[in-house]
Amino acid sequence: MKSRCLSLFVLLCGLMRADFVSGAEPAKDGDWKPLFNGKDFSGWYIISTGKKNEDPKHLFQVHDGVIHMYKDAEQGSKQPSGYIATEKEYSHYHLRFQYKWGTKRFAPRTNVKRDAGLMYHMVGPDVVWPKSMECQVQEGDVGDIFTVNVRFTATVDPATTNLTANIVTNATTHVIRTNMSCMPVFKEAADGGVPYVQGVAGGIRRVVRSKNYEVDGWNTVEVIVRGDSAVHIVNGKVNNRLDHMQQMVNKEWVPLDRGKIVFQQEFAEVLYRNIEIKELKE
Repeated sequence: MKSRCLSLFVLLCGLMRADFVSGAEPAKDGDWKPLFNGKDFSGWYIISTGKKNEDPKHLFQVHDGVIHMYKDAEQGSKQPSGYIATEKEYSHYHLRFQYKWGTKRFAPRTNVKRDAGLMYHMVGPDVVWPKSMECQVQEGDVGDIFTVNVRFTATVDPATTNLTANIVTNATTHVIRTNMSCMPVFKEAADGGVPYVQGVAGGIRRVVRSKNYEVDGWNTVEVIVRGDSAVHIVNGKVNNRLDHMQQMVNKEWVPLDRGKIVFQQEFAEVLYRNIEIKELKE
């Protein structure tokens, strides 16, 4: 027994020495790095009016360390939507950025909530809007999940889905109403949320955030993505999470676990800054 223990000790020492000599270390998450350099669109490209890197009206501008959407556009004027996208694809990462609303809105959305958004795992052709998952950036709705021709699984409040039908009859009119048309609302599994598959191969679907944490002025949004799962964090508080992201390929649902990162320009003046990324080990 003593001989066997001595042999095992020698073997372990040899392995430790080999690691020391080779400089081998456990894999670590990356450091925070700027994804936007604060000076120009290096590492990004622009899609406006369906064309790549053509912006004759200067609807995408960089100044004072921010990306300013629709900076010089006239309030109420008719404007196109578009986006900026990273040249590189990402899979496992922690992304954070700040946004602030400007004052202007543009046709055809001059009288509705100001809207923008972060799209991630964007794949396929550059169109408005590209196949992707979205962390919504919209007044009062920041952190909502939108699917664009993809699907995912989240835990939601069963009372907000057709998994549990609530039927109400008006005593006066006798009109019967149900919650069948309600949008599912995120709810942690520990609090009673049930698994719910949301999304279709040819359309847009939504899961509403659990709470609204948006404030006036600058807001901080974080999205932690690990392959086909993600968590949405607004001003330090989780308000949505999802997993099993999938896309349709050759009539089959397959994992959607990487893609480009996109910031939307969607008929409202908005500023983005401090866009940073930390790549995570797989």
